[in-house]
Amino acid sequence: MVQTVLIDAGGVLFNNVTEETSFVPDIARRYAVDPDRLLRGVQASAHLYESGTCHVHEVLRHLLEEAGSPLVDAFDGGWVDRLYAGSVRCYGPNVAEVATVACAHPELALVLANNEAQHWDDLKNARYRHYGLFGRLCSSWRVGQVKPSAEYFAATLERCGAQPHEALMVDDRAAVITAARGLGMRTLHVTSSEVLRSRLRTAVGSLVRGIRTH
Repeated sequence: MVQTVLIDAGGVLFNNVTEETSFVPDIARRYAVDPDRLLRGVQASAHLYESGTCHVHEVLRHLLEEAGSPLVDAFDGGWVDRLYAGSVRCYGPNVAEVATVACAHPELALVLANNEAQHWDDLKNARYRHYGLFGRLCSSWRVGQVKPSAEYFAATLERCGAQPHEALMVDDRAAVITAARGLGMRTLHVTSSEVLRSRLRTAVGSLVRGIRTH
């Protein structure tokens, strides 16, 4: 029987800003570096800010310096934050669906389980208050590990007091779903923003009753 529901944010409650918008190319243009190189650098370095090892501004500034930006000394974190905030799209119906499930199943522990920089997680929360949907926050920066690593899942499940078979992982990334299944967790793969609001309530209801779903 499922007792804990781990829910990703990017791709589930919000869009994936770095993958789906012009956020990184816009930074590259402002600081006169190659957009493709900067995007590759951001993707390769994501674990540094997602794990809380470095502030995301420090990572971006370093990547711009590595890319040879002549304007790196004028790095403007406030401008970057405004650009990020303007790139975020909240999937309101999905947020409402999670809130409905929380009300219908107060016995469940709903857990925010996303990879994100603390700075940007907090920026989104300041506007959309998504932290309030969850009883526990296990974003990567809080755990100090990044999905889909075994260390992330072990630390998160320990914090939640749950065994893998008692947890449902809701995520848009196939690698995360595969890793969660490999540990014995139940999964819901959100392949589009519509999947969560069409399937979450049914999946949770079935699993709470102890019925295995796929």
